[in-house]
Amino acid sequence: MTYVLIFLGGLAGSLHCVGMCGGFPLAVAGAAPSHGLVRQLLYNAGRLNTLVFIGALSGALGAAFVAAGPVRQLEQTLAILAGTFMIIVGLEVLGLLAQVTTRGAALAQATVGRMLGGLMRSRSLAAPLALGVFNAFLPCQLIYAFAARAASTASVSEGMLTMLCFGLGTVPAMLSLGVAGVLARPTVRARLSVASGVLIIAFGVLTVLRGFAVLPHSGHGH
Repeated sequence: MTYVLIFLGGLAGSLHCVGMCGGFPLAVAGAAPSHGLVRQLLYNAGRLNTLVFIGALSGALGAAFVAAGPVRQLEQTLAILAGTFMIIVGLEVLGLLAQVTTRGAALAQATVGRMLGGLMRSRSLAAPLALGVFNAFLPCQLIYAFAARAASTASVSEGMLTMLCFGLGTVPAMLSLGVAGVLARPTVRARLSVASGVLIIAFGVLTVLRGFAVLPHSGHGH
């Protein structure tokens, strides 16, 4: 059930991804329109591979942190820190805190977009895959939040599964944008953004409660 909710979090937040990274699938589509669907699938496969890698790395870092001392105490500390960070990101998504990470992410997207201009214009089928890999490494509020959740599992496998479910949730919107140029109406986007922020905060609260031993720990990586 947890991973279904993470998928829904990715789905709800996917229009945030469209707003931040929408230029990439549109560029992929424009480079070779005759292979549009194949190129978009490769682009999203690249994104998912990187997100799973981030999940594995986050889970491994969480496991290393927990293994560095008294397991239970460090596990609880990690959960509290990760949950608090998720709450902060969720409040930013809702517009209740200053958009510090949003400004940094927008700047990074614009800078990298200029650097990868040649790759985005390439007609090679390897180009959209490589672009997807690079794209998922860019700063993003949602990736920050769910990577924190992945770290809190203190498990490589659960960290990977967390980021895979999140990434799969973002695919429908990104694929629709790239294949058909579909963009939701501003009112729909606003509602989904609110839903995303609320879900991130809810995950953060649950993670903090787990840190305070109010809820059981679900990780199996220690």
